[in-house]
Amino acid sequence: MTIREKPLPMTVLAGFLGAGKTTVVNHLLRHAGGRRIMVLVNDFGELPIDEELIATREENILTLANGCACCSMGGDLFAAFSTALDFMPPPDHLLIEASGVAEPKRIANFARAEPDLALNGIVTVVDALNYEITRSDARLSEILKNQIQTAHMLLLSKCDLVGSQDIERHKEALRELNKSAPVLAISNGVLATDIFFGIENPTLGIGPTEEDEHHHSHESDFSRWSFKAEGAVDKTGLLEILEMLPSSVLRLKGIFKSSEDDQLWTVHKVGSYVDFSRLTTPENFSGKAGFVAIGLSSSNLTEIMDKAFATLD
Repeated sequence: MTIREKPLPMTVLAGFLGAGKTTVVNHLLRHAGGRRIMVLVNDFGELPIDEELIATREENILTLANGCACCSMGGDLFAAFSTALDFMPPPDHLLIEASGVAEPKRIANFARAEPDLALNGIVTVVDALNYEITRSDARLSEILKNQIQTAHMLLLSKCDLVGSQDIERHKEALRELNKSAPVLAISNGVLATDIFFGIENPTLGIGPTEEDEHHHSHESDFSRWSFKAEGAVDKTGLLEILEMLPSSVLRLKGIFKSSEDDQLWTVHKVGSYVDFSRLTTPENFSGKAGFVAIGLSSSNLTEIMDKAFATLD
């Protein structure tokens, strides 16, 4: 392992499915101010969609695939830490974009157990557009609450899509759950990097306590689905499919070539909100087009998605 003069700072970026974490990461990478930021992406599906959506496609992207970055994948997480610490030239900061159902304190505690890493803090992104829906769902509210309460900074995202009264109401609700973390309203992932990386003196325990014992109870609540897009996709038809999906499909994202203009596009869906945009770095695209989704296990996600996407096959 490379000998470092000082520990590598690490930030955990948390937030429920579709909150806008990747948008924040892309903004940070584009406005790094000379920092070498290494990003570790914890994708939730078989295809590395999140990795493809990171704008800066240099050799500073690490991927952990399939699942919740917590105790069951501790070996993989420590291996990723080791890779980051050995990387040359050495990064200035390690940023972990956790999966949407991950417990950020777990990841932070792993970092605290590594002497060559220094926890810079947990930043949780909260979706202003879908906060009330997620918070009121008994199956999802505890995950969201945990992500909010363990944060050192809270970013209320998508504030351009809601009214000012909703923003203030959400801020107050977040302050009730976490009295110590600053709450910042953001749009399109825009946040000054000095604010994001300037969290000071986070206080977390090094390891889990007995009452914190984690048994992946939430992981059984979710199912994952993926679909490889072999050819061009009709964007209009895809939108019709996405608009017909039930609310049990919590999050979908993908990269595809549109049959309408022969260009690469990305799609994000969370709740009823669907967003299409051109892939910003098509020259670096790996060619692995497709879609990944996560939904409630009780909803027969695979059956629903396979039937919906059958016309694209």
